[in-house]
Amino acid sequence: MSEPYTHVRLICSDDDGLNHRYEIRVSTFVQFDENPGRRSISGVPSKKEAEEIAKKIARSERNRTSAPVWK
Repeated sequence: MSEPYTHVRLICSDDDGLNHRYEIRVSTFVQFDENPGRRSISGVPSKKEAEEIAKKIARSERNRTSAPVWK
């Protein structure tokens, strides 16, 4: 089965000369495949299954970071 993967970027924000900061942007990707035949060979989840995996990861990160609950 295809596992989620993470991409991390470091972005320097020095826009007006007053705010000197770095943004750490972390993105986690969950691949899916809507072709049942290919999916049975590759082990990649369907779109609905990938959505549930993504929601589980999002809830975990929200709890870990004490971020506000989305609507």
